[in-house]
Amino acid sequence: MVGERWTVVAIAVAILPLLASLKEAGAVTDPFRRDPGHPQWHHGNFQDHKDNVRRMTHELLHSRAQVPFPVALEVNVVLIGFMNDGGYRFHLDHDKLHQHMKSSFPTHRPSCMETGEMLDIEFDISYNIVPVGRTELLATEYEIREKMVEKGVARESEFGKEVPCFEVEATAVEPTFNRLYSYLFGLPADASADLDPNRALPNAIFILNLDKARMDPKNMTGEPLGFDSLSELNAEQFQNQEAGYVYRYRYNGGAASQVWLSHGRYAVIDISAGPCSYGRLESEEGSVGHRTVPRLQHLLLPARSPVVNPSLVEDVFCGQISGTIVSALEHVIAPDVRFETVDVSSRLLVPIIVLRNHLHYSVLQPGNNHSIDVDAIRHQVKGMLQPRQEVMVVAGIHSLHDHERLAMAVAKAMRGMSTHDTRSDGRFHVRTLTFLDGAVLREEMRHSADVLAAGILEMADPELSTRYFRHRQPQHGWEEPPKNEEGTVVKSRQLRYPYGKKSAQEKDAKRTGRDRKLSDLVAPVSKSHGTRVIPVFVLSLEGVDPQLLMEGENLMWVSHDAVFVLQHSGGPITLSAVSETKRMKATPNSPQRHIIAGLAAVVGGLVAPYERASHIHDRPILDWLWASGHHPFGPFSNTSTVSHMLRDTARSMPACMSR
Repeated sequence: MVGERWTVVAIAVAILPLLASLKEAGAVTDPFRRDPGHPQWHHGNFQDHKDNVRRMTHELLHSRAQVPFPVALEVNVVLIGFMNDGGYRFHLDHDKLHQHMKSSFPTHRPSCMETGEMLDIEFDISYNIVPVGRTELLATEYEIREKMVEKGVARESEFGKEVPCFEVEATAVEPTFNRLYSYLFGLPADASADLDPNRALPNAIFILNLDKARMDPKNMTGEPLGFDSLSELNAEQFQNQEAGYVYRYRYNGGAASQVWLSHGRYAVIDISAGPCSYGRLESEEGSVGHRTVPRLQHLLLPARSPVVNPSLVEDVFCGQISGTIVSALEHVIAPDVRFETVDVSSRLLVPIIVLRNHLHYSVLQPGNNHSIDVDAIRHQVKGMLQPRQEVMVVAGIHSLHDHERLAMAVAKAMRGMSTHDTRSDGRFHVRTLTFLDGAVLREEMRHSADVLAAGILEMADPELSTRYFRHRQPQHGWEEPPKNEEGTVVKSRQLRYPYGKKSAQEKDAKRTGRDRKLSDLVAPVSKSHGTRVIPVFVLSLEGVDPQLLMEGENLMWVSHDAVFVLQHSGGPITLSAVSETKRMKATPNSPQRHIIAGLAAVVGGLVAPYERASHIHDRPILDWLWASGHHPFGPFSNTSTVSHMLRDTARSMPACMSR
């Protein structure tokens, strides 16, 4: 019996290592698995310090002397490949990074782009540094390697040799990062904030340090990566960590980048990708170069100093990556606000007023590249409003030939400027560009917005028209109500006498039809209490300059109360924005993205992720690092929706802008 018992014990001892190895192998093939007992992430800054939050709230309600008012903000920094398992087997002490961020950037006070003044709030930032294990690292590397597509050659550094270049579609690997987000925080990356508006959903910054030699697509085997590839590097392997190729991301076909904003609530910084370069030709401000994002190659393999101090490298890299994290905070997580306006309305009306000078096509007819998707616009606007706010989006088409003053406003807003371009002969050539001045358009059309919006809404739903607008009755003897047979200027049929009767009495009158305002021809209207109207004027023009843009090389212009979008059938317009060696192009026949970008700025108060107010320069400055990703702003992005991280920012704007 004793011998049998010892035999059983020996078999058990032999089986246990085998079971452990099988468990490890299973973990590699099944990453992001939340087993029972998985550590539950929680808002440490809000759940561990509830008393401090109550105290600050009490001070806000009972004392107006404290300016700025502190607001708690939690930022999660997720480190992938920094535990002696990523590129160069580099190790970054997450406690050291936490202390450095806490001491160097503990607070952040946003500003208002409209006034240039700081807001009366100050974010008290709490950092959570979260290192990720090897299983998730290998799964991320495998997914990125599978999505690499060869796209010619590129330089591995500023003056380096040309090596094969691979591109990764960021939307294809986004599900992998969504799984990682859910694995860490226990919530979907695109979780709806409508269920609990007072709950702050976690945001994250993913910082990747991947092993390029392990991901080399030239040596692809089609099998998942195993733990045996995480061994220490010898001298030769350490020197060949760049693996003789480069890879970079493109979000939905936008500009090539190594940092991008996701559809969910996280941003990605991949220090192994790139290097990438993009910016504007005529200005060096904000341009992204080969050394904008820190790279371990420059620290561990310097060209001039072959001897490297490991502790010094860690300190230098900690400072460099902290600057990149701060850039994400200032431009994506806690950016500035566009306008100093607190929207306290309970109803929001967004009339899309299409003014066209042709009958070639209709932008409201679905299924075309030039179509406007009203339902998609309504969904995006709804995601940026407060829980109890209502939104109504209506659209209508009007002919500029029927509205003389509006046609004159468009002609009056035409401007021209001269630029000097360098061509193949090496000489400067003068080129004249035509653009539309948005400020002139707003001044000329601001008196017509309510009248046109009321007519569009009345045609769409008469009951809602009475809810959003009040038709004012004449209060003076000289005011005559318009006759029913005259109709309104927003009817589809053309008016017989749109700007006055052609009778002898009218010709002899003091005010001629040319001098009449648009509001003189319709029943006077005014917004009902609690209603905010933000008109979107879409100028659908034909017979104009094929290179026509609005000011600032844009197809959209916004003010605090209106959005103007240009649309014409010209071909792609070459811009001064450059990504790598190619100039970006604008598509003037697709207004959808620009409409959503304008409404995000006016309704949500969002600032483009590449803009920021500078008190040193006393003006807004540009930083193109975060110009690529899931947002509709600028020449380097290519999406018509707003990410959930920016939506959360828009929802918190009323609290940020209250003074």
